[in-house]
Amino acid sequence: MRKIIFSDYDGTLDTSENDITKNIEAIQKFRNNGNLFVIATGRSYLDLKRKLDLYPIPFDYLIVNHGGVILDKNEKVIDACLIPKNIGIEILDIVKSNENLEHIILFDIMKKDIKDVSDELTKIMLEMKDEKSAKDLSEVINENWKETVKSYVIITKKYYLVEIISIKTDKGKAIEKILKIENISDTDVYPIGDGANDVEMILKYNGYGMKNSEEVVYKATNKLCNTVAELIETLN
Repeated sequence: MRKIIFSDYDGTLDTSENDITKNIEAIQKFRNNGNLFVIATGRSYLDLKRKLDLYPIPFDYLIVNHGGVILDKNEKVIDACLIPKNIGIEILDIVKSNENLEHIILFDIMKKDIKDVSDELTKIMLEMKDEKSAKDLSEVINENWKETVKSYVIITKKYYLVEIISIKTDKGKAIEKILKIENISDTDVYPIGDGANDVEMILKYNGYGMKNSEEVVYKATNKLCNTVAELIETLN
């Protein structure tokens, strides 16, 4: 039976120059054996594309914007879950007055940093001053708009982010759609990630975390790897 890996990008697939080179070699062998490999990231398509131009990572699908958009191996959009325009405007009207908000970035289907809320809004990113303010705002959003959107707190080396997507999607839901297309069983699915936005897919498909993961991932799984190449080795 064909296997399919769904890998987060930052902190998972791309951890160091040495690791990503080993990962690419392992992915190539994995796909040559008839299996599928999917990158599942919170990045926008164009943001991820810049990375893929640097590193020739082979893939069969791309999941971007935390599941908001799915592209096939030809980089053609096959699915998009949008945040209703009126909800996007409503959220921004409220959060703009937050004294801990530093920057707002809007994403449409293909790119980020669009100027205004559009009919193709797929993600809202809010840069916050500190972790507490990010977590507090995320809780407010998840409580007040829980029927239409969900938010994650994403902590990077530089930023504390609140990232908002449609309630109709996440990486786990995006995986379901790809499995239907490829007619692959849940038991042949192997997700791996290191952050809060990976938890749904890890829990749903008994997936893997990275050994450098956030605490929420350690709570979701005790199956940990140092690299994607290591995961692939365990499957052979």
